Amino acid sequence: MEDVIVEALLSNEQEAQILAARELGKLATKLRQKLAERGIISRLVTILRKQVYEATEAALYSALNKIRIANSGAIPVFLEIIQCQKESLIDLAAAALLVLSSCSANKLAIAASGVVRILVGYLNSQLAEERDFQNLNV
Repeated sequence: MEDVIVEALLSNEQEAQILAARELGKLATKLRQKLAERGIISRLVTILRKQVYEATEAALYSALNKIRIANSGAIPVFLEIIQCQKESLIDLAAAALLVLSSCSANKLAIAASGVVRILVGYLNSQLAEERDFQNLNV
């Protein structure tokens, strides 16, 4: 099973990658960590870059080591996703950053990335849109 997951993640077939990432999330923590040592985290970060909802969701839910994910370049990818204007992906990326920020080793990198300022701007624009909508209904 492990070899099948690794092979599918390393393939160039998007559907196989999505299914493999979902299966990865179902594995026991120790087994996920073992597979992480086989180089799949960089592939998961590559999957995130595609900004396809199903692929992003599957990659995020595979829930691997928080430090390794951050060190593999995921934080700038989450920043790109947040700036993509796809609300469903923004929610996933914000949730992933929240999870990564629970590890003290990632806090500085997340703060330095500028993502907090961007998220605050996004939330402010959402609030402004909601207020405008409410004003139209009055």
